[in-house]
Amino acid sequence: MRSDDIDAPGLSPRPSWARPERLYWVARADLSKAGYTPATVRLHYDLSSPDDRLLIAAACRRLQAEMLAWAAGMKSNERLPDGTIAGLIRAYQRDPASPYVDLKWNTRRTYDHDLKVLEKAVGRRALSALRIGDFRRWYDEAKKPARPDAPERVRRAHGLIAMLRRIFAYGVTAEIAECVRLATILDAARFRQPARRRLRLERAHVESFVAAALEAGRLSLALGTALQFETGMRQRDVIGEWEPLPEGAPRSGILLGRRRWANGLTWADIGTGMVISKVTTKTGAVVSHDLSLCPITAGLLARVPLAERIGPLVIDETAGRPYAEGAYSREWRPVARAAGVPDAVWNMDARAGAITEAEDAGALLDEIRGAVGHTQASTTARYSRGAIGKSRHVAELRNRLARDGGNRP
Repeated sequence: MRSDDIDAPGLSPRPSWARPERLYWVARADLSKAGYTPATVRLHYDLSSPDDRLLIAAACRRLQAEMLAWAAGMKSNERLPDGTIAGLIRAYQRDPASPYVDLKWNTRRTYDHDLKVLEKAVGRRALSALRIGDFRRWYDEAKKPARPDAPERVRRAHGLIAMLRRIFAYGVTAEIAECVRLATILDAARFRQPARRRLRLERAHVESFVAAALEAGRLSLALGTALQFETGMRQRDVIGEWEPLPEGAPRSGILLGRRRWANGLTWADIGTGMVISKVTTKTGAVVSHDLSLCPITAGLLARVPLAERIGPLVIDETAGRPYAEGAYSREWRPVARAAGVPDAVWNMDARAGAITEAEDAGALLDEIRGAVGHTQASTTARYSRGAIGKSRHVAELRNRLARDGGNRP
């Protein structure tokens, strides 16, 4: 069948060594030159199939209508999506009603990176042409090792699928054509997830690290690590972060270029009786800890002269200010190596170490959840890595029952 006997404006078949021939919708040259995008959209249909010809016609008429609407005056960056993944990404990032607007700055930065990769790889694909086979193929391609001797990048591939789910979910709420179908497909599909981390920073690691840090003159690293391990707080809640300074905001506080330090512990957070209270950055929950019951931390705090107990609790000795982004983890590793902490164990594993030790000690899961500021006990359970406390208690109960001849009291 020919392409000139079908009502499909802009349809442009192109010869291909494979069959069926490749089909494209092509925008008018003058409008492409004026700035309309996309200039072309691949149509994954077979022109010889009667059923596909109906889909081809519908897709071309829709794409043509969107192009003509743009030409009639919808020439802004906020125009309606153009039926491609790239158009959906633009809408997700620019629509005032999008959940993207409410993301924290650092989450938005991560999403922007992932969305840029997604748009570069498959942005020109038409939403109407996507099938489960496309998602499977993209997932398989994304998880390929970076080198022949490297492991598969399952986390990277799963992140790609998670980002597609986000933008399709937005598309459903924004009533963007095809998004209900695509969101339904991904909701039903299952892709292998990355394995959960099983390593943790243990008390012996922390004690060795603190000794090595003090020997190297890095009290800040010793104090930060002790606080993370003994309180179970996240690294960001201990050392703080550098938030972008809003346009027109006064240049006050602790500044580093166009960023202001925020959300870290300060000496003012330590109240009477060595009790520290903190609003966590991730969930907004308030956590409180009695530092007099944290012997490693208490010993390190005592090393700070009274005259210096002002401002942020953890100060980079080499810079005289809170650690710059990424510097804390970078400076932490050489000290950890000197202390004999395996390279596979990271600073962020201190939280898992705290939770695991608490469960081993017999603390109830809900008690631990409240102490570390989780909103759900299931999240706390994921941080418990190899705890044997509950298993040991179960074994003791079973042994007691066996000694009593199988008779329960």
